Amino acid sequence: MKSNLTQLFSLLLFIFSLNIIGQTQAVTVEGDTIYVYNNGAWSYELLDEMPIINEFEYLEAELAIDTIQTPFQFSDKTNKEVINASGQFRIKYDGKAWKRVPAVTLNEEAEFGFESKSSDIWCVVISEETPIETTMLFKIAKKTLEENSGAEAKIIKTELITVNGAEVLRGVMNISFSGISFIFDSYYFSNEKGSVQFTTWTSAEVWKRNENEIQDFLHGFVVD
Repeated sequence: MKSNLTQLFSLLLFIFSLNIIGQTQAVTVEGDTIYVYNNGAWSYELLDEMPIINEFEYLEAELAIDTIQTPFQFSDKTNKEVINASGQFRIKYDGKAWKRVPAVTLNEEAEFGFESKSSDIWCVVISEETPIETTMLFKIAKKTLEENSGAEAKIIKTELITVNGAEVLRGVMNISFSGISFIFDSYYFSNEKGSVQFTTWTSAEVWKRNENEIQDFLHGFVVD
């Protein structure tokens, strides 16, 4: 895991810095002077003592979750399916619209990988043996995305929905890096067999045009 200091450097793009005992005085691209301490904490004012930071504070963040009453089921167009190694779930999908790709080419931790045949949309399915409550799973995924990209992920929506009889958390995030705005539209699920992240991503414009197609694909998540 990257340190908070490394994340700060990625997000703020320092123009110059001047070393001071116990901390670094820096000027951000917006022209603000800040003080960065050895443990990764920072402040606008110079403090006599190094501030204490909580490495897991992000897990305490409140989420505004909407509950969607309408249940969802996989599309009648599905004609293919994959079953995960532990038999916890399966993915039913339309082979005319989506194709499987080697999962490792998208994410080395993924069990399955998919790609849309008509648009620039990709998907990975990552399963873990450890059960993790879905809101925590979403927060961890958000933190990991921010650490790997060096950019802030903004939550667009979080929804508690029922898909093929299973309760899942839908989380949609927007993040911009390399000059492109991306949308990550994902389902998070957990039970006694472990935790699952069913994640799609594409550019913001492609997501806007294809949200229904993406949702139809995600609705292929079936818990066994």
